[in-house]
Amino acid sequence: MLLNNKPLLSIIGTFLMLTGIPIQATNINLSGRSEADMKRDLTSKPAEIIHFAGVKEGDKVLDLLGGGGYYSEILSRVVGNKGQVVLQIPKAYLPYVDKELEQRLAYNRLPNVKKLLSEAPELNLGTNQFDSIFLVMGYHDMFFEDKGWDFGEKMVMPQVIKSLKSGGKLIIIDHAAQKDHGITDTKTLHRIEKSFVESSLEKQGFNLIKESTILKNTTDDHSLIVFDPKVKSKTDRFVLLFQKQ
Repeated sequence: MLLNNKPLLSIIGTFLMLTGIPIQATNINLSGRSEADMKRDLTSKPAEIIHFAGVKEGDKVLDLLGGGGYYSEILSRVVGNKGQVVLQIPKAYLPYVDKELEQRLAYNRLPNVKKLLSEAPELNLGTNQFDSIFLVMGYHDMFFEDKGWDFGEKMVMPQVIKSLKSGGKLIIIDHAAQKDHGITDTKTLHRIEKSFVESSLEKQGFNLIKESTILKNTTDDHSLIVFDPKVKSKTDRFVLLFQKQ
């Protein structure tokens, strides 16, 4: 049944908030954001992703390797005043995202978003802090070293697990690599094989509870670097939701 009565929808929304029943993340208001963010929505489908992850009002969420804060801003609307989003980035990201972050966080426009500048040896995430952790197009970056870049999985993931509450969720979104390529293409193409991610995280104490094909693109044959104009912003991406054991 479709509800087209706006006053009725407003009453229903108020009732859900007053009774503590979580409003579905797919209903979040995505307006009032930058033109670049709105354009990205078309290929990233953030409302559907956040709904898939089960984020709700009052949650504390970590946006790990959160870049310019695209997801942090949307998550801030979902968790509301009673929740918090921690936007973590290492110094190596600043030349690429500093200006975007400055604009996004200017004048305390996102009061429930905390920027955390930290490095792999000590991320300062705390213990049993987060209901959910988002790692979007960043897991593959933990499997190679480069000049000025050392964010290794063996250093990072134990801290991630420790920072999650019991039963907490970890959502991984990344660019898919070719079958049997594992982590071979992480530096050259910025891609990682889905089965490798599943196996690696399950060994570290996570259970894969569900996956989504919402960002799947069968026209991407996984052979191009993700910045190639032919696939940029529309790569074949896997979406995996894990739970801390």
